[in-house]
Amino acid sequence: AYTALKQNQNVDSIVKFSHFACADEADNAMTEMQLEAFDLGCEGLEGEESLANSAAMLRYPAARRDWGRAGIALYGACPFGHTDSRLKPVMRLSTRVFGERVLQPHSPVGYGAAFYTKKSTRVGLIACGYADGYPRHAPNGTPVAIGSHRSQLIGRVSMDMMTVELDVSHEGIGNEVELWGDVVNVNEVAKAAGTIAYELLCHVKRAKFTYYE
Repeated sequence: AYTALKQNQNVDSIVKFSHFACADEADNAMTEMQLEAFDLGCEGLEGEESLANSAAMLRYPAARRDWGRAGIALYGACPFGHTDSRLKPVMRLSTRVFGERVLQPHSPVGYGAAFYTKKSTRVGLIACGYADGYPRHAPNGTPVAIGSHRSQLIGRVSMDMMTVELDVSHEGIGNEVELWGDVVNVNEVAKAAGTIAYELLCHVKRAKFTYYE
């Protein structure tokens, strides 16, 4: 793409730009092909260039031209579906335990009895569900963090709440539960739910937002 942006009556600023289809896929040669086609098509044309999305900024140095267009990297989420030490998460979704029960072995939990306890299990009820933007299809075993301790989701996610396993004796009512953020990477939750981090980050709603400088 080749665009002329008129800044005033006498000066035109020329911007050459494109967008990558497969920069987040390690074994796909499409990005190199797009780079080659772009450079060939823009040969001899003056002006600044903008090519790199988040994935290209991290993976393809040749795509870092005059300026980039970071997207998911601004949230500190890795576009490749894992963690990256160069990125720090900036969104943290959390809630609290507001109820707990001790269930005996082979007790069902949640809609559809999709989970049965294998042993005596302390279960915490937390105030978040798919109406808040948490993925409804997150399965048993999806990670959560209670304090600094990692635990797991058990049973189906319902509209306004879900259940987690309370492993440590001091965990219980009032404890904060991180659904993703500093301890649980958002890509872990996305992978478990069969989706991508972009969708999770965009779907958070009905929650209280607190912003920090």
